Amino acid sequence: MLAKVKIAVLVLFLISGSLFSQKYNFVNFTVEDGLIQSQAMHIVQDKSKYLWIGTEGGLCKFDGKTFVKYSLQDGLVSNFINRLLCDANGNIWIATKRGISVFDGKNFRQALSNGKPIGNCSFLVQANDQVYTVNNFKLGIIKNFSFERSSVTDTSEKVTAIYQTPKGDLLAYVYSKGIYCLKNDKWQLMHSSEGNLQDIVVRHIFITSTSDTLLTGGKGIVTVKKNKFSYLKLNDGTPVDLNVFGIEELSSALWFGTDKGAYKIENGNLIHFNSRNGLSDNNVYSIFKDVENNLWFASDADGIFKFKENNFSFYDKSFGLVNPTIMGVAQTNDGNIYAADYSGNLYLIDAENKIVPVRLEGTDIQEGKINTIYADNENNLYIGSLGKRIYKYNPKLNARSPFTPVGDDVDYKLRGSNCFLKDKKGNLIVGNAQGLFVVNKENKVSKIEAPPATYNAIVQGDNGTVLVGSTNGLVMLDSNYKASFPKVKGIDNNEILCLKYNNGIAWLGTTEHGMFRWDAKNNSSQQYNNLAAKLPSNFIYSMIVRNNNDVWLGTGFGICNLILDNSGKVMKVKNYSRAEGLIGMECNHTSELLAKDSTMWFGTTKGLAHFKPSGQSDENIRPYIILKSVKLFSADIKDSTLSTGFSPWYNIPENLVLKAKQNHLTFELTGIFLSNPEEILYKYKLEGIDKDYTISNNPVINYPALPPGKYTLIVYAITKGGVESSNSVNYSFEILKAFYQQAWFMLLAFFVITGSAGLIVMIYYRKKQNEKLMREKIREEEFTKLRQRTAEDFHDEMGNKLTRISVLTDILKSKVSSSEKEALNIVSQIKENTTALYNGSRDIIWSLNSKNDNFYEITEHVKSLGQEIFSETQTNFHFDHNIKSSDNIKLKLDYSRNLIMIFKEVYNNILKHSQAHIVNARIELVDNKEAIIMISDNGRGFDSGVEHKGNGLKNMQNRIKRINGTFSINSSLNNGTEIMISLKDIFHI
Repeated sequence: MLAKVKIAVLVLFLISGSLFSQKYNFVNFTVEDGLIQSQAMHIVQDKSKYLWIGTEGGLCKFDGKTFVKYSLQDGLVSNFINRLLCDANGNIWIATKRGISVFDGKNFRQALSNGKPIGNCSFLVQANDQVYTVNNFKLGIIKNFSFERSSVTDTSEKVTAIYQTPKGDLLAYVYSKGIYCLKNDKWQLMHSSEGNLQDIVVRHIFITSTSDTLLTGGKGIVTVKKNKFSYLKLNDGTPVDLNVFGIEELSSALWFGTDKGAYKIENGNLIHFNSRNGLSDNNVYSIFKDVENNLWFASDADGIFKFKENNFSFYDKSFGLVNPTIMGVAQTNDGNIYAADYSGNLYLIDAENKIVPVRLEGTDIQEGKINTIYADNENNLYIGSLGKRIYKYNPKLNARSPFTPVGDDVDYKLRGSNCFLKDKKGNLIVGNAQGLFVVNKENKVSKIEAPPATYNAIVQGDNGTVLVGSTNGLVMLDSNYKASFPKVKGIDNNEILCLKYNNGIAWLGTTEHGMFRWDAKNNSSQQYNNLAAKLPSNFIYSMIVRNNNDVWLGTGFGICNLILDNSGKVMKVKNYSRAEGLIGMECNHTSELLAKDSTMWFGTTKGLAHFKPSGQSDENIRPYIILKSVKLFSADIKDSTLSTGFSPWYNIPENLVLKAKQNHLTFELTGIFLSNPEEILYKYKLEGIDKDYTISNNPVINYPALPPGKYTLIVYAITKGGVESSNSVNYSFEILKAFYQQAWFMLLAFFVITGSAGLIVMIYYRKKQNEKLMREKIREEEFTKLRQRTAEDFHDEMGNKLTRISVLTDILKSKVSSSEKEALNIVSQIKENTTALYNGSRDIIWSLNSKNDNFYEITEHVKSLGQEIFSETQTNFHFDHNIKSSDNIKLKLDYSRNLIMIFKEVYNNILKHSQAHIVNARIELVDNKEAIIMISDNGRGFDSGVEHKGNGLKNMQNRIKRINGTFSINSSLNNGTEIMISLKDIFHI
């Protein structure tokens, strides 16, 4: 059934030969999208870039995505709105059938006349810091929300239109009299109406960019030049006889809203826009140009429309395509452009860009599906299908039978094709799922030896070579059609869908890996995908290379333009989608054309797109960012004590200062980019907490649990292409510290904690010291007892035994005969050694006695030792000290014995080796901390620089070191010896 309908429609085309015009980039917004009512009357834009739409059912604010509605219930004097005005202060003035309301973002306020509503008002203009209106054809001025009647000529006049010029002057049209201008608070006649033109009712005054004055009304468009009124005419002299409601200018073209859609006059030609090419068939009451150069149309019953000029025009079913899936676009040498759809239909696009169906009689094209079309340089168009014959189409050679089969060789009948190329030899190369084939001028078919693959694209290379893209990568054919396989990094075994070659650079589009740039000379490649180059899709179906710095890609999700430098680095990316008028987002395989007029054509799954690069969007157009709300714990901030005030419109708290626990903030944003609201992203950073910017599509930013500090929220609106907003949000606020976070409290806490810690440490240290002292005391007491017992035992055992040996020696000596001299000599030696041992043990016993640890006692003891040693010699011994018996200074454990032994060692060395006559010894106590020992003699001395082998000196050094002392010897031959010993930390504290 569906096939029959298609055939019927096609037959209708063939019979009628109708022409179809293109579809333009109109985007419609209705009540289904959120508009309050479908009968739109007027559109304006405020300082924050919001659109305001007045309808017969209320007021709407629009950011490109969302409508906010206002009506009688919100404070409007009437829902039937005629005109709108955004004044210099940002207030919205609404002229209705019952009067005027003024909205300041929070409340609606009425302008009154003698305390009553004004009535029907049709215009609103701000000039000379005053707002003017027209009420029932009478001029009025609103001051302090009070309406005052005013006159241009006299009280009987009928003012049909007022207008503010680009220079800021106020113009008024008075019926049957002409145009007046307000200068120095006086109305002056500028142009008086004449003849038949005196009867026109002017609805709108407009001054063009060339300073022409236009008047519109129910009978057409009137131009005013040199005080002459005349109807506007087209190039052919035809007057523009239209019922015009509104007028606007865009790129030197005039747009008119009429009772039958809209019209554009460009270069003297009239173009009609209605439902057939995307607009409405109904009244278009006003046309408004926003700051981004979008045109907005307020229509009767169809809502509002947005139009973006000179991006894409579009052809779909409503404009003559039987099947909107376009599989090929090509242009022959005569300038004709052809397109083919997937159902096997071929179309001619004429010089006025209208579609003419091409008759396909005598072919079996429609039995298959057209896969591709290709135009050579001889005005031939080749048509390839799935599994059917290839046809060459040239109506100039044979108008009656313009289709000729190609590749219908006796030996091989070529069927199906994905791509074509007429090479430099004049042969046709064909690629399909069966392989690569050559069709020569005699229609003879030969197959090229190449690996099994599906061959998708063919282009001419340098020096007679041919490049072929396949499902298995890249193939190169030489001039004899011998295949080789270049190794391109990233391309091996990847499917190539489309292929271009330009000045040594090959461009390869793949199914899943984006596009590759291959420099054949140095075999280097670069990849461009949705990550590295921000492509909208990695599926590259078609490609146009205007030059190696300007590449256009037909992708699986829109069209992308890459601007590159000479090395292939991406300088700029521009993606085109529905916002630019691209109705079909998914492009088709090798369905593209760079036409001779430099325009571009792309076949998509939903129709044929026609693009004029000269009409690209102004790249200087930027989004606008607005901070809509600041919330504390997800609720509006109403506490006036937290800020110095609230901003108009959005009630944003100014100079916000919060307490420590008021630290959960939410910021709501709106980015306005009317050209493409879906492109908006938010780039933000909270200075004081964030190091880097975050980019998100979420207009709500949440910061929970903020620490105390000073912060500034910085936000930009950016597009997906990286275009940054013309303004930024810079919102500063502060969160105070809690009392326990204040400096004084922290300092106090520091001292308290430090003091407490110090006290604890001191107590702990003292406890440890006391424990140590106690342990030492106990150990000392135990050691003292041990020493006492040892001294007693040593005295009792050894002393008694030695005494008995001495007595027995004396007895033995008395019994030995005097004649036995040798025996007597031995007995005498036993007697002497026993006496010496007894005297030595007496010193040890003495030092072991804890009672003798007193430094005074020790000093006196070493003094007596010296006196005893030198008593029966020729040596004069002298000893002195400054220690008092009352000082009660005790040496540490075991120090007394070492000190005694040091003195005995010194005394014995002097006695044995020095041959001294005088020995002086002194002990000096310094501050009860240090003991200085000085011992000198006047003996023969020795060379202190020569090492001595005796043990006496070494023993003395070891003992001094053992009791933490230092000593020095000053001696030389024949000059005596002086010993200096310093002892520290030897006393018991």
